[in-house]
Amino acid sequence: MVLSRRRSLKKAAVTILLSAILLLAIIQPTLSQEPGKDFETAPEIDLSIGSASLKGSLIGEFEDNHYYKLIGLSSGTKIRVVAELLGVGSVSGFTTIALYSEKGARLIGSDQALGRGEKIRRELAYTLGWIPENPNPILYLRIGKSRGALNYTIEISVEKVDDAGSGRDAGMDPSQAIDSPEAKLGEPAVFMGYLAGEHLGDDHVDCYRLKAILETKQILKIIVEPSKTLRLKASLLSADKFPLRNNESKARGMPITLQVKGDWLPGTNVFYLTIDNMDGRGGEGAYTVRVEVLKPINQTATTTAITTAPGILSEEYLKYILIGVAVALVAIAAIILILRRRRGIRVIETGEEEWWGGGWEEGW
Repeated sequence: MVLSRRRSLKKAAVTILLSAILLLAIIQPTLSQEPGKDFETAPEIDLSIGSASLKGSLIGEFEDNHYYKLIGLSSGTKIRVVAELLGVGSVSGFTTIALYSEKGARLIGSDQALGRGEKIRRELAYTLGWIPENPNPILYLRIGKSRGALNYTIEISVEKVDDAGSGRDAGMDPSQAIDSPEAKLGEPAVFMGYLAGEHLGDDHVDCYRLKAILETKQILKIIVEPSKTLRLKASLLSADKFPLRNNESKARGMPITLQVKGDWLPGTNVFYLTIDNMDGRGGEGAYTVRVEVLKPINQTATTTAITTAPGILSEEYLKYILIGVAVALVAIAAIILILRRRRGIRVIETGEEEWWGGGWEEGW
C-alpha cells in the first residue's frame, strides 16, 4: 500500500512538472522578446492563446519607445492592457502607453507624468468590430517616454464578446449580418450581443438576420434588453431591407419592443434587425434579444361580459335607437320631396289652365 501511494505521488509530481514546463514554454518567449524601436521592428506577440506578459525598461537617454505587434486577434474580442509603470530616473518623467491600428493610427492611450520612485497603474480596453476585408486585425502596443526613465510590467488579455454565439462580431448592415436562432410559435429565439463605448472600440452597430416561422396574421415581437450601462436604438427591416419598425431606449437599461403583424407567407420568413448605441454615446455593454411569434390577438383574446350600470343605455340599445332615428329622417325627407313636387303639377279643368298650389315658385 505504501508503494502504491509513492507511485501515485511520483505520478502527480511528474504531471505538475510537465504542466509547469509547458506553461513556461508558452510564457517565456513572450517575456524574453526584445521590443522594437518602431512599427516595422516590433516583435509579434501571439494572443490566440488568450494572454501575454511583458516586462521592460526605458532608461537610455535616446531610448524613447518600445513597440510590440499584437497578432492572433479577431472581431468580437476585447483587448485589455494593464500596465504598471515605475519611475526610476533622476528626474520626473512623462510617459505614454497606447494602442495603434495596423496602419499606425492611435486608437486609445494614456499619457501621464511619472515621478521618480512613483508607481502608477494604467488600463486600456478596446473592442474589435467586424471588418470584412480584415477579419484578423493587427494592433500595435507602444510604451514611450519623453523624459525620465521607467520600468514597466504589462499584462495583456483577450475577452470574447462575440454576437449571437457566432465567434465574431455582427456586421454593420444586412450585407454583413450574422444569422440568429430561428423562432417559431411557442419557441422564442434568444441570443446576446455586445457593443463598445465611445472611443473604446469600433463596434457600435450590430446587424442580425432573423428567421421566423410564421402563419398569416401572426405577430412577430422582438424585445431588446440592454444592460444597465447601455442605451440603444433598434430597427426591424423586411427581407428586401424595407423599414418596418424602429424604437429606442428611453433611458440606459430600458428595454426596446418592436412588434409587427402581416399577411405572411406561411413558412420561414426573413427579417433584419439592426442595433446601435449611437457611435458609442449610448455606452458599452451586453444586451439580450428575444424574438417571439404570437397568435393573432383575436385568437388569444377571451370574451368578457360587459355589465351596464342602472339608468345607462347599453351599446346595443343605442345602436337600435340610432338606426330608428336614421330611418325616420329618411322617411321625413321623402315626404318633403313628394309634397314639393306636387306643388308644381299643372291641372286642366273645363278648358282653363291653372297652377295647383298658387302657381310656380321661383327657384323650383
